Amino acid sequence: MLELDKFISVVLVEPKYQGNIGAVARSMANSGISDLRIVKTPVETEAMYRSMHGRYILENAKTFNTLKEAVKDFEIIAGTSDISKSGEKFRRVPTGPEDFWINNGLKGKKVALVFGREDNGLNYEELGLCNFFIKIIGNPEYPVYNLSHAVAIILYEMIKYNYSGNATITHDIIDRDKIDTLSGRIEELLGKIDYNEPEIETLMNMLNRIIARANITDSEFFKIMGILRQTINRIK
Repeated sequence: MLELDKFISVVLVEPKYQGNIGAVARSMANSGISDLRIVKTPVETEAMYRSMHGRYILENAKTFNTLKEAVKDFEIIAGTSDISKSGEKFRRVPTGPEDFWINNGLKGKKVALVFGREDNGLNYEELGLCNFFIKIIGNPEYPVYNLSHAVAIILYEMIKYNYSGNATITHDIIDRDKIDTLSGRIEELLGKIDYNEPEIETLMNMLNRIIARANITDSEFFKIMGILRQTINRIK
């Protein structure tokens, strides 16, 4: 069973309504997590009132100027924006809340659950930071959930699978530093083979998402790094 408060954080990007902020804090308290990060929007009196026993979460909430700053220390960044309307550039296959927690979210990695603006969701740059997308199934004629409701649903699925005994926790999964090291070595290799430079950033964004989903172990990391090192040395 994972100690959720050490690994799971909620990130709200420019929420418009203080009531939603308060309700999110209340759901977090229900779920046993406390790290709330908010991009730009300050916490006001109404949010405190709506938070009930989650008031302490708002009192300790961290505020950031950008999403990039808010999620820089996380290995899994799971966006919950409506990606069906986000354009071809960011069209990716989403996962449901249950599958996310069973297969990826409860593996001992630091997870940022990112929720976009109530009216416009996440913009292109913010979507590009996410390596997972969670989609909550709803009525096809009205599938978009209120912000605080979406948070509550996803956190409920987290609790259900963490405490049910169904979650498998792997302790030797590589950390963020090793993910960055592996990504950097792949990018170095692309440069050595004169890969089309304008396409490298797009390709690396895709590969970083794949690496994050792969749950690579320490032993696998060192083997992959060995292959990359020998390939680069041979090219030299």
